This record gives sequence, structure tokens and C-alpha cells, in this order.
Amino acid sequence: MTAMISDGSIGARGGMTPRARSAGGEVMRGREAEQKMIGDLLRRAKGGAAGVVLVEGEPGSGKSLLLRSSTDQAAEQGFSLAAGAADLLSEAIPFFALRAALREPLAGLTADDPGRDLPDTTARWITQIRAHLERRAAAGPVLVCLDDLHCASAATLAALRALPRDLKRHPVAWLLARSSTPQRDADYLFGLLEKDGAARVTLAPLGAEAVAGMLTDAFGAPPDQALADLARGAAGNPSLVAELIGGLREDHAVQVTGGRAMLASDRLPQRIHGLAQRRLDGLSKRARHLLVTAAVLGPTFRLEDAAEMLGETPATLLPAVEEAMDAAIMTAAEHAFAFRHQLLRRAVGEMTPQPARKALHRQYGEMLLTRGGAAARAASHLLQAAHPDDPASLPGLDQAAAQTLRSAPQIAARLALRALELTSPDDPAALSRAVTAAEALTAAGQLDRAARIARDMLAKPLPSVAEDRLRCVLSSVLCAAGRAREAADQAQMVLARPQLPGDLRDTALTGQLQALAGLRDEPAGPAADTILAAPGQHDSYATAAARLTRAIISWDSGQISDSLGLLRDAARHGPGISADARHVQPLLALAAALIDLRQLSEAEDILRAADNPALQDIPADAALSLMRARIHLAAGRLADAAADGQAALATARALRAHGYAAAAHSVLSVIELRRGDLAAAARHLGCRLVPGPQFADIYARPETIAAEAQVTEARDGPAAALGQLRQLHADLEAWPGLLLGDPALAAWLARTALAAGDSESATRAARAAQVLADAHPGFPALAAAAAHSRGVARRDPALLAEAATQHPDPWARASAAEDLGVLHAREGDREQAISHLKQALSGYRQVGADRDQARIRRRLRMLGIRRRHWTTPSVKPVTGWDSLTETEQAVAALVAQGLNNNQVAARMYISTHTVAHHLRQAFRKLSIASRVELTRIVIEHAGDGARPGELATSTMRAARGMTILSLPRAPSPGPSRKGADRS
Repeated sequence: MTAMISDGSIGARGGMTPRARSAGGEVMRGREAEQKMIGDLLRRAKGGAAGVVLVEGEPGSGKSLLLRSSTDQAAEQGFSLAAGAADLLSEAIPFFALRAALREPLAGLTADDPGRDLPDTTARWITQIRAHLERRAAAGPVLVCLDDLHCASAATLAALRALPRDLKRHPVAWLLARSSTPQRDADYLFGLLEKDGAARVTLAPLGAEAVAGMLTDAFGAPPDQALADLARGAAGNPSLVAELIGGLREDHAVQVTGGRAMLASDRLPQRIHGLAQRRLDGLSKRARHLLVTAAVLGPTFRLEDAAEMLGETPATLLPAVEEAMDAAIMTAAEHAFAFRHQLLRRAVGEMTPQPARKALHRQYGEMLLTRGGAAARAASHLLQAAHPDDPASLPGLDQAAAQTLRSAPQIAARLALRALELTSPDDPAALSRAVTAAEALTAAGQLDRAARIARDMLAKPLPSVAEDRLRCVLSSVLCAAGRAREAADQAQMVLARPQLPGDLRDTALTGQLQALAGLRDEPAGPAADTILAAPGQHDSYATAAARLTRAIISWDSGQISDSLGLLRDAARHGPGISADARHVQPLLALAAALIDLRQLSEAEDILRAADNPALQDIPADAALSLMRARIHLAAGRLADAAADGQAALATARALRAHGYAAAAHSVLSVIELRRGDLAAAARHLGCRLVPGPQFADIYARPETIAAEAQVTEARDGPAAALGQLRQLHADLEAWPGLLLGDPALAAWLARTALAAGDSESATRAARAAQVLADAHPGFPALAAAAAHSRGVARRDPALLAEAATQHPDPWARASAAEDLGVLHAREGDREQAISHLKQALSGYRQVGADRDQARIRRRLRMLGIRRRHWTTPSVKPVTGWDSLTETEQAVAALVAQGLNNNQVAARMYISTHTVAHHLRQAFRKLSIASRVELTRIVIEHAGDGARPGELATSTMRAARGMTILSLPRAPSPGPSRKGADRS
């Protein structure tokens, strides 16, 4: 039988993989299954039965250590040992390994035979060895343990083919080992013995847990991520991991800080360099050249590329390839070759003199550029090759930057910036490189750096094309910063120039449309219509911006179906998700509209599809988190909403995208209103650095429109908010679509207007909501919003009852129930008032609206219902494990497995900023300061002995179920209520 056994086969419950220690003191990890198989072999031999175990693996996989541990075990059990090994010189000596294993007794037996070393004495040798082993076996069990049989002579292999079968009735255990590379006669022998019933074991690479155990044993603390990543380069090879550990110790390159073993230097230990040099020294010159070149090409490489670099053909390199593979340095996948161990690849690369290494990088980068379609791969090589004394390398950087700008702007920005840094100010190419760098930095979301370059260059006289390109840069930067009017002005200055090149005109139009759409300016419509009238004359980005702009205008006008159609067209026919921060994102705008309409399932599908690395580090990444926060808010998951809102804010602040930060502050303000923290809600509004309206508002329209008025009303009363209310009502005349997005907004406008004594404004708000509902009967949220607002304005209990049952939003249902209860109380119907107020209390409790619950309890007390008459939820602790939300527990459990923030984010389908927020919350609630302490607490609270991984699975499932399965069809965040009575 054949077994491929990894270190994960057997493990200690809840802890590190168990380890075994040989008599020599060497620790062996991750080989429990193999040790068990060999232990079974020895037990059978002690019982009188023969058996064979075949062990194979790559060099350094731990075969020899496993065999030494086994012979130690056999010796303790009273076995007669015959242990030896072949070597490279023993191929020429018949029976060398067996003779070395049997030692003096066999030598004495054959000393009087003058022909003992002649080839025709093979049968005699085998007969004598068999007789010798029979005599030993008669006295007790025997273990024959032979290592490195890939180096054994043909005679030794022939004897091993015959002896296990001849001695199968004797208590002789055979433990035979070979290297799996190169494939030689020993592999044929192992195949024959396996057919005869031998157990064959292939030593798989150690897993991450076993490698972490080796590092922990060596340094006295678990490794941090950087150290674990470095050790991963050994590909689970125990010998290479041991060499790395020894080298790190010699170089004093690891220090223990905060309970973690951390790298103190990013240099590879000299011992690894020495090991790599020894491995290379054993190869031919041609094979060495192949490996040195391959080390520069990357983790994997095509033979055609290596051949072209070396000026040869793939066919002529085949002998060198075979040699490197036989030496277990190189391995082959389906379409490419690779170093078997990336640690050795790095060492080989670092050992190459730096000038030669840079020359190879440049050669390969230029080769990829010439080939076409590989600019992103070429970029890293060109960046490593570039240096101040090599101006000839700059055109390659220019070319790669141009080719990667659309698809990989982050890479393009690095290339363009590096080219600019290496260019002398008096170089004629300095201006074009500065413009290219500004454009690439803008596309990559590095807005401040782009703006600095653009403004510095615009301070001096420039050719018109360069000036226009830099003004387009400023337009994009200003739009993301929330300064929509200035952004539109910069774009207009470009568009005013006659005979503008077509690509530059489209860039300026894209920037202008974003700015005007955010401002809700009238010129936005004609500008968009001009492009849509002749879309073939414009690029896909300008056309997408035009469709998006027209969709926003239609939305604000209350033409929902037209707007959705335009957004779907823009998403369907446009460029899709763009990695370029200068472009609009129709898919995200569509998701925002669907959230406004409470079509949450489709919106979530879009956000999942849009969440890809292309959006990282550009403002659209903040928009993703912002919309996730709104979905959580609509469902009443305030902690998760706050986490994603803070993630959006952190991303926007890091990018200096103040417009997106302002939208995030507005959403967070509504969240704090719902929590009842009016001071925090006001602080968020005060932190907005730019006033609306502006483009980023489209991702959180209801919050950016109404948050300020709602905070004023909640804090200071309806009369204080009257000026803001009247402005909102006036805006509704031109843009009735402003009511979309919050099913409870129209009711809040009506209620607050009535409380301020403005019944006419209340009627107008209710009428606007009804017009929207009548025009779009397919959206239940609109019908419920209309019933709710009309019920408040008319004091109609039937309409309020309809809203309290039909609102798809749980908070809005509770709000309507409260309005209905207040109305019944005013009319003297105490029983109905109590019933509906209890319904409202239950709804507010469901979504965690503490301030609203307190107001309902006060109303019930005024009706004579004391606290004991209603059920109150158990008080959630504010500290300790039970104070953590399910999402915080899920994040903690994954961190306890050793995952970093990026890995946790990928596992849970959330952003790294959200992960960081949950960790901060967990650390605060648990009063801890390190991941080590967090791991200890997770293990302590893992139920029924579950490991952190099992706990993570269960808590993630619970959190995900709460997030997805229990979502109402169309929940809404809704506005908060004033602490006083709702009149």
C-alpha cells in the first residue's frame, strides 16, 4: 500500500502538533503517522511476523531523523539492530550498505572466502547474509534499517529484492529509505516490494503548524507573521527549516516582543546563503547559470523565458533542467518551473552580485515589454533594475507605466514616480514624466501627492496639453475631496480650450460630469445628453459617467425606473469595476440605489461582486464599506454598521478623500443617533471638512441629506430645526427623489413640521411621498412610507396601522407603531395605545435603538404601565468575553488561529479596516493589549474543548446567519426621534 501522510494527519487536541525526540536530542515534529506505522512494524516483529516499511521523501524531509528515532525505539525494545546507509561512493562497492549494517559478524563469516567481492559471488553473498539474519532472528527480533538506498549498488538492491521474501517467516523488520529524487533503480525496487505487501510511506512537507512548532521550540515564543512567512519559504522541508533556525540564531536575527518571536532583520541568514552555495557547487556550470537566471525571473518561470535570457533554446537547456531537478532544487508544475524551496531561490538571487542582478532584471523587464501584454509583470523587474546611474532604463519605466495605467494604476504610479525621481530637472523628459506621475498617482488614489505635483507644475508656464492634463488631475482630486465646484471649474477650463484632443476631452468630461452630478447643477443634464447622443465618439469611461449623471438627475426627480435603467445600462455596457480612481463606478451607484429602495439582497450581491483587489486604496473602497454600513444600519445591526462606517472613514481619511469622509461621518452620525449618543452624532457632523452636496453623497444619500436636521431636532427640539426643515421641504419641490433611501424620512419631516407648528410643510412632505409611491407601485418601501407620512400628517390611525404592518424596515415599523400608539393615547384609547407602544418597544429592542426604547417606556409609565409589566432583555455585560458581539468573537477566533488581518478579512468577506475595528473593540472590552492574550482567552472560552478554528467556524456561521439569512426584505436605518413627545 502507498500512503501520502502530512503532519495534519494526527494532532494533539487543541494544541500544537505533538513532537518526538530521538536519543540524540533532536526534536521531530509532524511525523506522528509515520512513527505509528513503524511502531506497528516493530510490534509485529516482536510477535514473530516479518514486515517491510518503505520510506521516501525529498532531501531534507526528515527520513534520516525518522530512521534514527526508529532504531532508538527498536533498541529500547531489545531488537538486534542492523542499521546502515549508502552514499555516493558506495554504488561501486557491492553490498556496501548491507555489509556496513551487519558489521563484524558478517565480515568474520566471509573472511575466508577469497572471491567474496567478485561479481559472480552475488548469490553467495545473499545466501550468507540470509543465513546470518536467520541466526540473529532465532535469538530475537531483528530490525534492518537502511538509508539513502538511491545511492546503493545494484547488488545491494538485488539482495533487498530477495531477502525480505526469503525471510518472511522470521521476525525480521525491514525499514528501507530512499530519496524521491532522482528516480533510479531504488524506485523500481520499492515498487516491487510494495507489490509484495510492503507499506510505502511518502514523507510530505511539514504543515504550517509543525513548522510553527519548530520555531516556537527554537525561540521560546510563537512566530509572528513575518517570521512564519519567511519559514514558509522552506516549503515544509524540516532540514531547511532547521538550517533557517540555526542561521537566525547565529545572526541574532530574532527577538521576542509581546509574546511573539519577531524578525529583527530582513536579511537572509548567511547560513542559508552558504547552503545555497553548496547546493550550486554540486552542479554543472550550465545548471548554475540556469538557476541564477531563474532566481531573477520570479517564483515560477517558463523555460522559454529562461532560454531567451540565456540566448539558448529550451531544448538545449533540458540537460541543465534535469540536473537541477535531480538535485531537488527545481520542480515542474503543469505550465512552469519553480524552485522547490523559495528560500533557496531568494538566497541564490541575493548571492548574485547586485550589478549583475539589476542587469538581469532590466533584461527580463524589457523582454516582457517587447513581448506585449505583460507590463504588470515587467514592472517589478524594471523597478528593481532602475538606478540613478542608468538613464537608459527610464524609457522602460515610461513604457510600463503607460501600459499599466488602466489595469493596474498602483503599479503605474510606482513606475511613473520612480522614473520622475530618477530624472534630472533639466532633462527635456522631466515635464512629461511629471504629468504622467500626477495622472498615475491620481488613478491610484494617492491624491495628495498627485495634487502637489500638479500644483507645483501649474505654478510655471506650461505647454497647453501638459497644463490641461494637470487640470484634469486637479479636477479628479478635488471631486474626491468633496470640493465639487472647484473640480467642475478645473474641468471647464480644459473644455473651453479649442481643438482639444479627443482622449483629453473625454478625461475632462468625465471629471466635469462627476462634479456637476454631485452639485445637482443644471448643466449636468445637457453635458450628459450630448455624450449619450453620440456615444461612439467618446470612450467608455466618459459614456459611463454620462449615464450615471443622467441616472442621478432622474433619481432626484423621482423617476426611479428611468434611473435604475440607466444605472443598469452603465454597469452592463461600461468598463465594469475600474481600478482607476478617476472613473465612475456604475455598479456601486446601482448598489446604493438598491439600498435606498431596500432591495438589499441584490445590493449585497453587487457589493460582493464588486469587492475585489482592484478597488483597494482608492476612494471606491471607502464607498464599499459605506454601503455595507448602511445595510447593517437598515437591519438594526448597529455594532456592525459602526464598524463598517469607521472602516469607510479610515479609508477615506488615509486617501485624503474628504468628500467620502464627510459621507462616512453622516452615516456614523445617524448610527449614533440610533444609539442615543447625541453628542457623538453632533461630533461626527462637526468633523465633516466639506459641505454638501458633492459626488460621494450618492453612496449615502438619505444620511447626507437629513442627518444634520435630525441631530438638531433630537438635541434642541423641532423649533430649532425649523430652518433646516424648510430648506428640505423646498428642495423636495425640485427633487422629490430626496425622500428615497429612508422609508421613515417623510414621516419624520411631517411629524417634526407639525411639532414646530408648520402643518403646511407636513402636508407637502406627505404629498411628495404619496406621489412617489403612486408612480412606482412595485416598491413596498415607498407605499409604506407614503402611508406612514400621510398617517402622521392627517392623524389617521388606519394609515398608521397600515404602515406599522407593511413597512419592510423593522425600525420604521416600530416608528409607525409608536406614532399609532401616541395617536390612540391622545384620543383616549388607553388599551390600543398600550398595545401599539409595546409593539414599538419590541421593534426598537430588535434593532438596538436604546434611546427610542427609553422614550417608549416613559410613554408607557405615563399610561400607568410600570417596568414589571413588560419584558426587558437581559443586560449585556460591558466587559469580558460575553460583551463581545458575534462578529467580534468570530474575528477573535480567527486571530487565535494565527491569521493576520488581511487573512481574517478574506475569510469573513469584510475589509481589513473592519477587522481592525473589531479587534480594537475586543481588546478594549477584554482589557488586553496583544494577540497572545486574545488567543489565550479564545481557547479558554472554546466550548466543549473546541479548537479556535472550530469556534471561528461556529461564530462566523452565527454572525453570517444574522447578517444574511435573517435580513428583512427591505429594512431601513430611518431617522432618530426627539426625546420629547412625538406630536
